[in-house]
Amino acid sequence: MQVTNAEIARVFDEVADLLEINGEGFFRVRAYRNASRVIRDLSTPLSVTAKEPGALEKLPGIGKDLAGRIRELLETGELGLRDDLEAKLPVGVLELMKVPGLGPRKAHTLYLELGVCDMESLEKAAREGRVKEVKGFGPRSEANILSGIESVSGFGERVLWAGAELQVDRVLDHMAGTPGLHRIEVAGSYRRLKETVGDLDFVVIGDQPSKLLERFQEAPGVERVIARGPTKVSLVINPGLQVDMRAVEPGAFGAAMQYFTGSQAHNVALRGIAARKRIKLNEYGLFRGDTEIAGATEEDIYRELGMPWIPPELRENRGEISAAFHGELPDLVEVDDLHGDLHIHTDATDGRNTLDEMVAGAKARGYSYIAITNHTRRVTMAGGLDEEGLLGDWERVEAISPKKDGMKVLKGVEVDILDDGSLDISDEVLAGADLVIASVHYGMNMERARMTRRLVKAMENPLVHMIGHPSGRKLNKRAAYEVDGEEILAAAARTGTWLELNASPDRLDIDDKTCHEAKKHGVLVSIATDAHSLRGLDFMRYGVNQARRGWLEKADVLNTRGYRDLHVLLHQKRDRIAHRH
Repeated sequence: MQVTNAEIARVFDEVADLLEINGEGFFRVRAYRNASRVIRDLSTPLSVTAKEPGALEKLPGIGKDLAGRIRELLETGELGLRDDLEAKLPVGVLELMKVPGLGPRKAHTLYLELGVCDMESLEKAAREGRVKEVKGFGPRSEANILSGIESVSGFGERVLWAGAELQVDRVLDHMAGTPGLHRIEVAGSYRRLKETVGDLDFVVIGDQPSKLLERFQEAPGVERVIARGPTKVSLVINPGLQVDMRAVEPGAFGAAMQYFTGSQAHNVALRGIAARKRIKLNEYGLFRGDTEIAGATEEDIYRELGMPWIPPELRENRGEISAAFHGELPDLVEVDDLHGDLHIHTDATDGRNTLDEMVAGAKARGYSYIAITNHTRRVTMAGGLDEEGLLGDWERVEAISPKKDGMKVLKGVEVDILDDGSLDISDEVLAGADLVIASVHYGMNMERARMTRRLVKAMENPLVHMIGHPSGRKLNKRAAYEVDGEEILAAAARTGTWLELNASPDRLDIDDKTCHEAKKHGVLVSIATDAHSLRGLDFMRYGVNQARRGWLEKADVLNTRGYRDLHVLLHQKRDRIAHRH
């Protein structure tokens, strides 16, 4: 089986973790992490690139040594270095890093100090209060570890929505053109646009269900068949994702899609409504006695229950049913509503592409404005700019902007919020920016009240327009830092500060519930890619997915406005705070 770019990137990430655990030097660890990111961003398969002599070595950050590792993976599917490094450690130490916030060094520390070598011994040590006694940990770390273990156990091997999308596309491509196939759709949490997905559910109709299910079993990446029946097959597809396919009758297709899309809470509420109407709803249809009154389409089912069709991303029993009954369902934001991207990096810091390339890429996507927002000096891992470097970056932006007819290029910055809520670039310099994003990159284990004060103080700075990736989380990797969400939203509303919905598929930060609360508080949300490469510019749709789950409409999203309206808003905060004082 051909080794994909994503699989090579995953192995390089694992090697970086293993090197870090084994105490290898910073630069060697970083080389593998940077290489992993480069590989994930490539549009051409490495298996194709490797056919041209010397082509691998020409890739950014891929020298002779790493190119050799890539060839080894392509040729054998294995990497000896990874196996050698892993052999030096108990297998369970790697498992520990599934716990959010528990990185390689912390996992290794717990192994050395407490003999923790798997999830069971980690949980035991935490419950006995021994973790908090280890240097570098404490009561809060211990509590976070226990909640992290619970989340890992509760959700199982969930994958990012963007990763699940790759598997969905593989299945749909494989099934396309199958004789007798009339329709195939994906349901479940994937259809509801959940940020992570535990399994995939396909519903099909066709002339010969058994033939369709047989074809499904031959899908690429199938590791094993879990169960097989006359109308359903359950498989495990690499990387360990369960995928089910159900064949149904055409008259029950809508009922099956509604039922298997969920959520369970939404379905329970619908069944209660049906029962009060003395009808019955299940995966086969809507029935009055033995007579089917709806089932072929979801629209028919919702109409018979007395309401319009509800978009799948809203089906969480969080008020959508009442809104449907009262004609108050939101007109959800669309990708085409967006006029620009206000969080973009270039190779002036840790981006992969030049300013010219990123600007051209944004213009090709039809934007009327973008903001170049490189990192500042505290973010040393990203090559953050000091004040002189930032001014130079803005000079280059000013020079290129007039050349881009029809698209404005804003002088932006992603400034770092220090522990006390001040910023790592002076106000005198920041005053020259068109857009200031303030973000937390360090000190994420801060106590809740102190972290809340830190963010509120940043928002009270009249030069700060937006808080970037406001919770700091990384899905399946790092838990959000603790903060008083209500106080943050109140401060954002009071100061006129916007919150970013970071569209990077491993962030999607803010989450859907916070989006909904921001809407209630009248806080504008900026959907932005945080793109570090041309490929990253395509992340916008993931952010829109999250915004839709959060009930956001066009008016709730900052960058649905044209440039003239945005320009007015950019100056409103400074005027607003100055007037208040």
